[in-house]
Formats: sequence, C-alpha cells, structure tokens
Amino acid sequence: MSNPITAASSSTTRDITVTSGLGRAKTAGTAGIPRNCSCGERIVELISKSRPNQYCRYYRCLYADSLRLENDDHIFKWVDETFTDEIRQLHNQVRILEEEVQLLKATIRSKRPTLMPKISGGCVHVIVGISVVVVVVADIIMYK
Repeated sequence: MSNPITAASSSTTRDITVTSGLGRAKTAGTAGIPRNCSCGERIVELISKSRPNQYCRYYRCLYADSLRLENDDHIFKWVDETFTDEIRQLHNQVRILEEEVQLLKATIRSKRPTLMPKISGGCVHVIVGISVVVVVVADIIMYK
C-alpha cells in the first residue's frame, strides 16, 4: 500500500499533509503501537503541522522521516488509530479472562459437593474448639 502523505521539514517535527481521505501508509501487520519498521529502524512519535491534521500525533519510521520520504513502504500510523487497536486487543484479552473465570466457577461448582463435607466437618471442630477456649479464658478472667 502506498503512503498518501507529503512530508516537509520543520525544526522539531515534520509537517505532513494528507492527500487522501485515508491518510495511511504501511500499517498492515502492526496492530497497536508499532515498535520497529520493516526496514529494522525504530519508530518515532511526531506531531503533524498540516492544516487538515494540525497537532495530530503519528508514528513514523525514523529512517523515512529523516529522509522525508513520500509514498514509501515505511511505517506511518496515527496515534489515535494505535490506541483504538490497543483498546480492541485489551477488550479481547478481558473477554478471554472472563471466559476462563466462568469456566473456573463452573469447575468449582461441580466439585463443591465432594469438597464441602471435608471443609464443613473441619470447620465445625475448629469453631467448637475456639468456643471452648474462649469460655475457659473468660471464666479464668472473671474469677481472678
């Protein structure tokens, strides 16, 4: 996919102008925040100064940015788009965890009848033992 942007130099960041409605370059296979470009160069976060996208942040391949490449195969991705990808991935992870919790609850419910006699029998003995100790200690304190 070709990159529909035109880059111009600036002292601190690059100024980009989107020449199509999509404003996307090579982002296939880079869900979420890109780490490295396919060329191996790291990704930098820059701020657009063009009128249609003024002050919008984007990720760009450092190599492509330094040479002010246009319509290249290097990474270009809007920060807002990456956040949307990250939220979608987190939503999927939460859904998987919810399913695992439901499965664990079902497992516990199915095994509860076999576990409860062991637990409840032990609990009764512990509660009776603690009650006896409390009564004995209270009697000792009262008669002193």
